[in-house]
Amino acid sequence: MRIFGKQLLLSLFVLVTSITLLGLVLTRAIGDYLTDQRKDALTDSARRVSRSVESVFINRYLHGDFNLDPLVTQIGSLSDLLEANVVIVDSNYDVLFSGLPSGTAIPTAHIETVLGGTPIVFSGSFHVIYPEPLLIAGHPIHLGDGIIGAVLVSISMAELEATIDGMYRVTTVSLIIAAFAISIIIYIQSRAITRPIRQMNEAAKVIAGGVFEKRIPVESKNDIGKLATQFNIMAESLHNQELIRRAFISNLSHDIRTPLTSMLGFIKAIEDGTVSPEEQPYYLGIVLDETQRLIKLSNDLLDIHRIQDSKLELNKTAFNITEVIRATIMGFEQRATQKQITITSRFAHAANMVYADEDKIQRCLYNLLDNAIKFTPDAGEIIVETTVIGKKIMVSVKDNGPGMTKEEQQHVFDRFFKGDQSRNEDKMGSGLGLSIVKEFVHAHGETVTLESAPKKGSIFAFTLARVNM
Repeated sequence: MRIFGKQLLLSLFVLVTSITLLGLVLTRAIGDYLTDQRKDALTDSARRVSRSVESVFINRYLHGDFNLDPLVTQIGSLSDLLEANVVIVDSNYDVLFSGLPSGTAIPTAHIETVLGGTPIVFSGSFHVIYPEPLLIAGHPIHLGDGIIGAVLVSISMAELEATIDGMYRVTTVSLIIAAFAISIIIYIQSRAITRPIRQMNEAAKVIAGGVFEKRIPVESKNDIGKLATQFNIMAESLHNQELIRRAFISNLSHDIRTPLTSMLGFIKAIEDGTVSPEEQPYYLGIVLDETQRLIKLSNDLLDIHRIQDSKLELNKTAFNITEVIRATIMGFEQRATQKQITITSRFAHAANMVYADEDKIQRCLYNLLDNAIKFTPDAGEIIVETTVIGKKIMVSVKDNGPGMTKEEQQHVFDRFFKGDQSRNEDKMGSGLGLSIVKEFVHAHGETVTLESAPKKGSIFAFTLARVNM
């Protein structure tokens, strides 16, 4: 089942369950409220009638005069108003007044309770032959401190039940209408929630097929909208990585094919005698240089592979960073001389011991110097410097090359990235050197930074843990 169907069914189930429980609780509460209200009204009516007939009973007991005629009209009006029947009984259980059909039996047990001084409210019937359910309220008639009679006021339960049933119907219809309206809202909301998710699912399938241009329209700023935004950012990143990968494969094919073609041509020329014995050392030197370039390229690819597989292991020791820098600089003397580049070193001699993997740090220095020499113009200058910053030593490589734009700086450490080919001399680079620097430095738990601006050169720097001597 699709996520929309599941979301809709779950929401509707919760809605129906909630409304059903609400309806049951609400109708029961309203029914109890109406019943209690009717009981209170009936009890109050019985009390008022008992007070009204007290004067009649006083005349009967004090003067022997008993005449209910003055109260008949009043009791009749009250009966009509409440739609109730009134029964007046004396202490001998004789019925003095009754609005019930003749021959109706009076429940003696309940009258006894009222004559005992306790007002009562109960459900019952006055006659077994006429078993209409009634709601009956009884109240004693007082004479001084004594009780001389009882008043019973009854109403039909059928009328009360009809009122409650009407209330049930109104409540049920209201809840059904509310449920229908809420169901529409849930449907619309579920569509709004699941549509971006469905779009992301479809876009993910497209991207998995290699089409990285697919994007999702962001229509809200809620969590789903934020998720769609992050999905688009991910897709954009994959698209950029794919462009870089394609450029890398193109460059790598050229980087491998060019030296191999050159080496093959020189070796054949030496083999068939086209190159004289005197010239052979020169051309063999070129073949050796091309071989070293291929070895460096293969090492870069191997390092990236290890980094991707999380198999990068560090062999940390304490060593003199100054000596490593000097040895690395010496390895570039020939290239620097060819371009008339001056390499200046400035060391913080008071602190030169660091704790790191010496081979990998030497590789970082090599890559940074190699990059600096490529981009530094003829007769330019490169400055390698160490600076103490708290418990760290910062190593920086500064050149006065063409510098980089902000956009290039954002991607310079990305794998396979190569800057604008029209402005630099990195015709044979793999685009992996600076990425390897970043990965090696981060593996040590340190940071690598870049400061650059167009036509103002670049400064690459990284930190190392200092060893106190």
